[in-house]
Amino acid sequence: MHTPDLCAPVRLGALEAPNRIVMAPLTRRRAGLGRVPTPLMAEYYAQRAAAGLIVSEATAISQQGTGCPNSPGIYTDDQITGWQRVTEAVHLAGGRIFLQLWHMGRISHPSFQPSLKQPIGLAAFDMGDDRAQTAITGQRSKPRQTRISLCRKLRAEKSG
Repeated sequence: MHTPDLCAPVRLGALEAPNRIVMAPLTRRRAGLGRVPTPLMAEYYAQRAAAGLIVSEATAISQQGTGCPNSPGIYTDDQITGWQRVTEAVHLAGGRIFLQLWHMGRISHPSFQPSLKQPIGLAAFDMGDDRAQTAITGQRSKPRQTRISLCRKLRAEKSG
């Protein structure tokens, strides 16, 4: 059986990676006000540019998709500019980076939602004893059931 060398280059579609090492996404929670990526995030990812590919931390596609303090977003111009700075830092260090898109859905909490509304989900029941949801206030939250038409409205605004 042939085992590929981790240090050997690999092609992933149009991407040519210098090695087969992939940095898995890690929730860093280092975004600034407005969920904007910070210079610390650019430095963090650039320091890991030797990996064949970096997959960024989970990044909210809309305000309704948030649910974790200090996690970044990609739904405002300031957030997009912040991610451009991160990407530039990684590229200057010779790296490649993909952004992990994220929507918390029914696991979110009203404290993260516009007008403190219940989070949306495909089903209107809570997650039970879910630690991600209860860590904020100690209370569980029952999501609002959504329709497909509403899901379409929640697409990333800058998706093109």
